Amino acid sequence: MKIEVIAAGQGGQGVLELANYISYFNILKGRHAACTPSYGPETRGGKVKCYVVGSDELIDSPIVEEPDFLIVMNIPSMDYVPMLKAGGTLVVNSSLVGQAPNRDDIKVCRVPATQLAADLKEFSPVSGRDTSIAANSVVFGAYLALTGEALQNELGAVKEVFEHFFTDRKAAFVPLNVRAVQSGYEFVAKNPAGAPASKEVLVG
Repeated sequence: MKIEVIAAGQGGQGVLELANYISYFNILKGRHAACTPSYGPETRGGKVKCYVVGSDELIDSPIVEEPDFLIVMNIPSMDYVPMLKAGGTLVVNSSLVGQAPNRDDIKVCRVPATQLAADLKEFSPVSGRDTSIAANSVVFGAYLALTGEALQNELGAVKEVFEHFFTDRKAAFVPLNVRAVQSGYEFVAKNPAGAPASKEVLVG
């Protein structure tokens, strides 16, 4: 099985980190993985796009042209919707993106990732700190739900993912990000698995 993903947003939204989380999770599951970032010319706040490929077989190309999943973290990244393969799934951070895609041959999963992350202040290692930065981890959880991973069996792997990337003083943020994954996963899991006639998965 091979799953191709494009994650897109702007600098500062943790898009590259999200792509790394998905890639490393694949590695921990014994799959091959490739992660290729692409940046806009801006120093800050420019477009960021990452290609992620996870496969049981050897990967012949790290570049994704027709992804199975397109993750959109902000409005400008809706420009990539035409790339999504027919029957693919668009995962939208509905906290920041309200517009609908002009396609009826894809599934749409709307997850208020920024808001769900902001609601996790009690898990912040720094009192009063804005936790919306963990929106990418919320989307990671939503992605795991949509790909059929059983989170109750994978919490150890999820924690290992964050322990790999959050080292030294940043290790204090591991519990927050694990909880963010749970929040995104639970948000999607609580909604109907089948898409209605509109081809949208009604999750917010």
